[in-house]
Parts: sequence; structure tokens; C-alpha cells
Amino acid sequence: MRQIFIALMCATTVLASGCARSIGGFGGLGGGSGSGAVPGAGGVMVNQSSADAALAQLFSDSGEAVLRVGDPALNSGSLPGSAMQNQQRVRVQTPDGVYLMTPIQFAQYSAIQRAAQNQLAGGLRPNGAATMLAGATNATLQGPANAAVEMATAATASVGTGTAPVPNGFEPYIAPGLTLTKGPKGFNNADGSFDCVLTFDDGPHHSRDPMIYDILDQKGVKAVFFFLGEKVQANPNTAKTAALRGHEVGYHSWDHKNLRAETLATVQEDFRKGLEVFKAIGLNPRYYRPPFGNYNSGLLETARNNGMDVINWSNDSLDWKPGSASEITSRVLNRNIPGDIILLHSIHARSVEALPGVIDGLRAKGCRFTTLQSWISRATS
Repeated sequence: MRQIFIALMCATTVLASGCARSIGGFGGLGGGSGSGAVPGAGGVMVNQSSADAALAQLFSDSGEAVLRVGDPALNSGSLPGSAMQNQQRVRVQTPDGVYLMTPIQFAQYSAIQRAAQNQLAGGLRPNGAATMLAGATNATLQGPANAAVEMATAATASVGTGTAPVPNGFEPYIAPGLTLTKGPKGFNNADGSFDCVLTFDDGPHHSRDPMIYDILDQKGVKAVFFFLGEKVQANPNTAKTAALRGHEVGYHSWDHKNLRAETLATVQEDFRKGLEVFKAIGLNPRYYRPPFGNYNSGLLETARNNGMDVINWSNDSLDWKPGSASEITSRVLNRNIPGDIILLHSIHARSVEALPGVIDGLRAKGCRFTTLQSWISRATS
């Protein structure tokens, strides 16, 4: 089992003359496919291949740069536009060398480590909740011992992910940039029910989104649709219908490019182009979901400057994988916890077919569907 030794660097760390090197070599970071990918959490896990898909690009040649200590390349050149200069960094010792990561990079790196450790420990447990130990400034990640893993999560939070460590709380990944004060237990209601949010990515699809609207109306459920700009341009009436029927609409980039690996200028142009199309038909999204769940400081800042909170998910249906509707339904129900933000994709026929069973099954477990606005208010109060 790999070991990682973490020491938090001082806030004055500046790498003005460094040259970032995109690296591989992190075992277990094989790529995946599809847009439904999410890192795991300390002690409570999502699917390992899903975590791989979300995080592999951080350490690939095409991904956002991570600085490697002692690399001769650090002595010349400058950081690429996708990295934030003069930002506090975490020093991470791995079998492949020592790396300097931003707090956000380290939060995502440690998530994949937790996923691998929990898988080896036997059994993948569902969702994005994490038990955190406050006050940790140095930690060792080793084996399946959750306590050591959780200290690393707390250390990450302490260096500026924007989310304070909350005992039994959600992964910062779920709502980066927000200060979450409640975990899953905080979404239990007095009547025995619990709140959860249903979300759909990658639309609007010209025929499947309308079918989803009809099912949601029949079931009395409001959901959140994270639309792509190019598809809103192609299907404006379908996009407007979501809002007209009482659903929340969020932005999911122009064309599902991995913006974390792009320059800040590219990120800003994506938002400008996409939001122009949204606003032309009267849609003013308050939420942004980055493609693949991948984000960095530049993405968080750009979303914030456009009046949007960044929201990922805690329960990944993995409906982008080939399989049956019943498999999708079972996967969601098996992973469900209070406060879940559930991820489906409106572009797959199997997802539409699975939806009635997902809704009925979640309600049978006690889920009360709520808006994302309500979820954020409750999670941050």
C-alpha cells in the first residue's frame, strides 16, 4: 500500500521561477469515460473507476500541471495559465517523488487515495461523506486506517479549500468554494424523512429532456438541469421549458471540455460564450457544475464572478456506463444517504427508463426531494 507524507507549507510559499511539469506515475489513476465521475471519501466511498475517471487528468500529460520538487525543469520557464502562481501549496511525498500541489489539487489527489484504500480494505461504500479530524497539520496516509486518511482531509481544509472540517461532513469536492456546516445527518427531518436533490447533466436533449420533465411532473418532483451551452443553442425551447416547469437550471460549460486543464482565458471565454446563449433565452443560472467534476482556483473564481456556486454530486448513478435501467436504479438506491445530490444524465435512454424507479425507490427510503437552493441554505446555515 502506498504511503503519502504530508507537510503543509507556509503561506508565503512562492514559486515565481518554477516551471510546472505535468506528470503521470501515480498508480491506480487509470482513465475512465463519461461525465459521471466523482472522487471517494474517507470511510464512505463511491465507485473506484468513477474516481479514476474524475481525477486521472490531474496527473496526465494533458491535465493541469503539478509541480515536482527537484525536477530540473523547475529552474526555468513559468507556470502555465491553468496553474495559479503565488498560491499556497501542499508538499506531498509519494513513491514517485515530492510534489507541490495547490490545496484543491491535493483535495482531489487525497480523494483518489481514499478510494483506493477503501477498495483494498474490502467493500465500496456509497457517497461523498467524510469523517474529518480537526486540527491536523501533519498526517500519514497508509493502509485502510480511516483515522489517518481523515486527518489528511482535515489538513486539506485547513489550507484553504473554502470548506471547514465538519465531523461526519461532506467531501469539500461536493460544493467547493462553499463553507459547509452540516453533513448528511443535518439533512434528516423531524418526520423521519431526509432531503436530497436530483440533478441531470449534459442536456438539453431534444427528446429525452421533455420525457424527463413529464416524469418529474407525474411524480411531483423538482430537479436541477446542468445544461451545456452548445446544446442550449441547439435546443433553446427545450432548455426554457425546464425553467417554465419549475426546475432549476445550471451551467455545465459550453461543450464539456475539461476546463481544469485550460488557461484562465479559455475558462473565461467558455463562460462568456455559454452564458450569453443562456441569457438570450432568459436563463440566468446560479449554479455551475464543471465537466467531469474537475475544478481549480481559476474555475471557482470565474464561477463566483459570474454569480454561481460550484456544485458537484455525492451519489453518482454511473448511468454513462453500458447497462440496464434496473442497474442504474439499484446503484443509486444502494448509495443513498441523507443530503444526497444525485447525478443522472438526460442524454441516455436508459437513464430516462430508470428515473421512475429511482424516484419511487428513494421516496421509499425516506427521501424528500428539494431544490438546490434549499440544499445550499441548509448545508451552510
